Amino acid sequence: MKTAVIGLGNMGTALAHLLADNGHWVRGWDPFAQTVADIQQNHVNSRYLPGVTLPGLVTADGSLSHVLAEAELVLLAVPSPFLRETLLKLKGPLLPQAVVVGTAKGLDPATGQRQSQVYAQVLSRRPESYVALSGPSMANEFARRNPCAVTLASTGRPSLQLAAVALQNDYFRVELEGDLTGVEWGGILKNIYAIGLGILDGLHPLASNAKAIFTTLALREMKALAVPWGAEAKTLEGLSGLGDLVTTGFSPDSHNRRLGEWMGQGLSLLEAVEKVGGLEPEGVRAVQQALILAKAGTAPLAEAIYRFLFDPPSRPKFQSDIWKVAAPGA
Repeated sequence: MKTAVIGLGNMGTALAHLLADNGHWVRGWDPFAQTVADIQQNHVNSRYLPGVTLPGLVTADGSLSHVLAEAELVLLAVPSPFLRETLLKLKGPLLPQAVVVGTAKGLDPATGQRQSQVYAQVLSRRPESYVALSGPSMANEFARRNPCAVTLASTGRPSLQLAAVALQNDYFRVELEGDLTGVEWGGILKNIYAIGLGILDGLHPLASNAKAIFTTLALREMKALAVPWGAEAKTLEGLSGLGDLVTTGFSPDSHNRRLGEWMGQGLSLLEAVEKVGGLEPEGVRAVQQALILAKAGTAPLAEAIYRFLFDPPSRPKFQSDIWKVAAPGA
C-alpha cells in the first residue's frame, strides 16, 4: 500500500517507521526543510526521534503534491493548533478515495471543534473517510518496537479496516471502535488530567497514593464531561480514555505531565512551556475549552487544574481541592 505521513515530528516519524515495518511504501512531508533533509540523507529524524533508523521504504519530501500523489492512506500527525491550516494545503492534492487517519488529541483553537469535525468542514469530505487514532502510544516506545495497543475509531467500517490492515503487527495492536466522539474526547480530556498528575509529581515526587486517587477521580470526571457531549461511557474506560490517561499522566516523556511537574516545582506557565520545548501542550488549551462547555460543578478537578495554571495565588489550594473531591464528607 502507498501511504503518506503529514507532519514528521516524533509521532509522525514513528508511524512512518511502523508502516515501513509492515512493508508499505511511505512518503513523509514536514514544513521544516531540515527535518526532510535529515530523513532523506541520513534515514533518521535526529531532532524528534533520535536513535531510530528509518527503513529504506521511508522517504521525505517538501512537496505535498508529490507526497500525496498516489497515497491510499494518509496519516495526519500535526498538533491540533495547526490542523486547519494543514488541511487547507491538502485540499487540492489529496486523492478523493484516500482514507485519512488523524492522531491529534486536541480541539481546534478557533472553533472548539473536534478533529474529525474540522476535517469534514475544511475538506468537505464524507465523514466516513476519517479515522481517529488514539490510546496509549508514546512514539519513542513503539518506534523501538516495544508493545503498544491503540484504538482506531470511525463512522466508516471500510476506512477502519484499511487503516487496521496498514498499521497492525506483532508489536502494534489495534482495536476498532465506532464511537468516534468518545474516542476523540478521551484523547482530548486525558491531557488535562495528565497535567494534574504532573503537578502532583512536582509537589510531592513520591505521591503514589495521591496519584492513584487522582487517576480514579479523573476517569470519573472524564466520563461525566464526555457523555453529555455524545460519548459512550465505556469508551472512556478503554484504551482511548483510561489507557491514554495512564500513559500520558505517568510517562516521563509526556509533555503535559512534564509541564505540570515544572509548575508544581514553582515555575510559571510560560517558563514551563519553554522547558517542554516552547510549544504549549494540548492540555493547556483543552482545560480552557472544556470548562467553557461543561455544566457548572461537573469538573472540579479540571477547575482546580485551571486555577493552578492561570491563577498563581490559587496554587496552595490544589491539594485541598483534590481532597474535597475525593472525600467530600470529610
